Amino acid sequence: MTKAGKYEAFFFPTKEGLLKIHAYGFNPTGSWGEVYATLNDDTICVKGFNRHKTIMRAVKTKLDMAENQNNDLS
Repeated sequence: MTKAGKYEAFFFPTKEGLLKIHAYGFNPTGSWGEVYATLNDDTICVKGFNRHKTIMRAVKTKLDMAENQNNDLS
């Protein structure tokens, strides 16, 4: 996951572990960008035009996937 240029990184503690968010692109406003969400060595990539909505969609998708994996183990 090596990208040239500017990016943002966010780190949030959760019950499942440390949620890492990396956002690339979205500059200038309204241009294409992508968000990588990592939790317990599983990474997803979400692409979109709206930075805030794309970050929220990546976080929701990643946390839902983690919750489903925990329910399958039970």
